[in-house]
Amino acid sequence: MRLENEDKQAIFEIVAARYFTTQSWKWVNLRKDINRIQKAYDELSEQYASYSYVSRDWYVENMGSKNIHMCNTWDELKNLVAFLNTHGSVFNFLVNTGNRKSFCIVSDSKDLSEVQANAIKEVQKLGYNTFVFLATVPDEIEFQLLQVRGVN
Repeated sequence: MRLENEDKQAIFEIVAARYFTTQSWKWVNLRKDINRIQKAYDELSEQYASYSYVSRDWYVENMGSKNIHMCNTWDELKNLVAFLNTHGSVFNFLVNTGNRKSFCIVSDSKDLSEVQANAIKEVQKLGYNTFVFLATVPDEIEFQLLQVRGVN
């Protein structure tokens, strides 16, 4: 059976997520969780609007959504959301290695598109590291379909 590109991409993401987990890194799959980051930002903005005597940084640091966006300050979160709104679809993961936060592209090629290269330049301006997780998956997967008959 021939694998489609979206099938390969899903396999790459599974392999990358497994690697991040074995390294004990915190990570967020941006393909699945980018809306959760935006929602956390919106909720934090609403909280601050209601209780503006508490600093925005305090909200960022203490809200339950910190594990989603991994930010420590309001400015960091605001810049992250603005970046994701512009370039979020380019990256697959936001990863915290413990030393630094990074954006990750999963691919089967070292060659980056112009869009990917530009997004990497922009995210590095924000102080994030970037890396490409390379994996190879065959174009075709062999399989067998076995019929198991029930007992009559």
